[in-house]
Amino acid sequence: MLMKVRLVFGTTNSQPVGIDEGRIEETYQRAYKPFLRASYNRPEIPITLHYSGHLLQWLDKHHSEFTDVLSEMGGRKQVELLGGAFYDPVLALIPRPDRLGQIERMTTHLRKRFGRRPRGAWITGQIWEPSLPSLLRTSGIDYTFLCDRQFAAGGHDGDGLTAPCITEDEGKTVVVFPVATELCDMIGVASPHEVVEALRGHAGDDEQQLLSIIVDGERYAERFDEPSAALDWIRTFLDLLVENRDWIEVSHPWRYLRVVTPRRRAYFPPTSYREVVAPHLADSAFTNGNGGGYFRQFLATSPESNLMYAKMQYTHILVNQLRGDKYRKQLAREELWKGQCHTAYWNGRNGGIYENLLRKRVYSSLIEAEKVTREKGIFIPSVLSLDFDMDGLPEYLYQGHEINAYVHSQGGVLFELDFLPVPWNYLDTLDCSRASDRSVRSYEVAAGRAFVDHLLREAPMDWSEADLAAREVAPIATQLYRTEHLDRDHDLIDLSLDVADTGMRLEKQFRFRASGLTVRYGITNHGSEPFTGWFGTEVNLGFLSDHETHLRVRGDEASKRPFGAVRSGETIRSGEIEFNDLFNDIALLMRTTHPADVRVSPLLFTPETGDGTKANGGVSTAAALYQGTRLFPGWDLEIPVGGSWSVDITLALARL
Repeated sequence: MLMKVRLVFGTTNSQPVGIDEGRIEETYQRAYKPFLRASYNRPEIPITLHYSGHLLQWLDKHHSEFTDVLSEMGGRKQVELLGGAFYDPVLALIPRPDRLGQIERMTTHLRKRFGRRPRGAWITGQIWEPSLPSLLRTSGIDYTFLCDRQFAAGGHDGDGLTAPCITEDEGKTVVVFPVATELCDMIGVASPHEVVEALRGHAGDDEQQLLSIIVDGERYAERFDEPSAALDWIRTFLDLLVENRDWIEVSHPWRYLRVVTPRRRAYFPPTSYREVVAPHLADSAFTNGNGGGYFRQFLATSPESNLMYAKMQYTHILVNQLRGDKYRKQLAREELWKGQCHTAYWNGRNGGIYENLLRKRVYSSLIEAEKVTREKGIFIPSVLSLDFDMDGLPEYLYQGHEINAYVHSQGGVLFELDFLPVPWNYLDTLDCSRASDRSVRSYEVAAGRAFVDHLLREAPMDWSEADLAAREVAPIATQLYRTEHLDRDHDLIDLSLDVADTGMRLEKQFRFRASGLTVRYGITNHGSEPFTGWFGTEVNLGFLSDHETHLRVRGDEASKRPFGAVRSGETIRSGEIEFNDLFNDIALLMRTTHPADVRVSPLLFTPETGDGTKANGGVSTAAALYQGTRLFPGWDLEIPVGGSWSVDITLALARL
């Protein structure tokens, strides 16, 4: 009997919501077009393809000839298109109704555009949880894929890594095809002949055995300097598959399942691509011992990820409370689903959470969804108290006609400031200067927050984290502020903190207005000695970039600081700082009742390589990515025993 290899071959392709369209066009020319062109000219070879819904929308709009060819190839049964969740979310992270809705949205789109309902689905990031089989089957999905390392995590080895199996949840079953990781890694790196020889090593006579090579389409193209080289490689490989048809049998997954019924049943632990958790593999919380990891740990280690996740969950609740108006509910749901696109929630490809624009687009979509839920003439501004970020502590959410402003009791900080007319979260920042040292607890308080308080023995020298820590009277930025009064009628919150071992008491009042807020600070010396020191508060603001085409800043007339670009590490003596957000045409003004020494500096991050390490021997050659702008006003203090000091800081937003 001739030894054979049964093969499923294709690509998975996706682009995040919010990415620059020029980058999608470049990827189209380098990746999508060459692969489909080569495949089209080899109709003998069945191809299995996955495109995210957002990418298909872009292709239909900008290159309808591409989707027309896809439709033709589907009509002649050369291409099998995989379904999935439309806007490419991590299924395990979003609420079940949204999981079902996004999969059905994708299924409907494929059926209407290409004339056939998908039977298989691609799982974003291969991020698996044991509850997914029942979800997939309820959505009409019969099969999916996981990489063979995830099969190993489930206790499989040997032939078990190359045979589809059945998995189950709540009595509902789906078939899981193993993806051959090593073979995928060879595509575009080794020669086509070497890949075919590697396939020969898997030849056998067991009809249950099947190899799946599903390659990341974008990553495949990145392995070549020119699109023509990518085209030549895939042409040669497809030619070799045709030449070796006597022992290489290329098939679609659905066609394979019509002939062969998998005999094994298996269960998989929570797993994901190794690269998903590569930067955290030293942390045992992420690893499962077999090259995968538990994705949800990002929510525990990345405060920025958790805040986006919390915003998404809260928006889901608001959207699902809509009743009666189907059009509004569908509009709100569509924006919610856009805001669930996975890329910005973790440090993955395309910059991930470190790509400022992607985070901004997630928040903009979620804010738009929230706006749709507010019915004009009925919505009333209010302050809510609830555990928004699921940390066991109460947060206070002011929801107004023009702004949302969220206050956390830890540190007494403002952690979200949405300007609804844009829509934009002006506290969406990421402080990567502190990300490398998670032992610095104030990192989790300062990043993406405003009014992060510091009480020092003397004014800082270089304003670095180490400088602030060395001069700190007490780590008040990490302390739990006590809620003294919540006035829902007047949109007012009073907080207080007794600074341990100092006799100092800090009172902090948030008062919300239509398009801004005022924070009133009061510091009283209840100790036995006069206090001489320095008080400052960080305000971390999220703009698109600090380039002069996007952002200008000025101080008041006394500071003699005219409008201009933000310069790193600049200190201004001023009672007023105005930022002009030229991308959104918004002016953001900070005004203090006492002039302050205000430090203005950008928050920057230098990207790492895909395995979580710095490039070039520890020094990255990539350009630093802008993450936000830190505004840090401070004052020298001299407070006698029994005396007090106070200052008001106002943030106001308006259109230019």
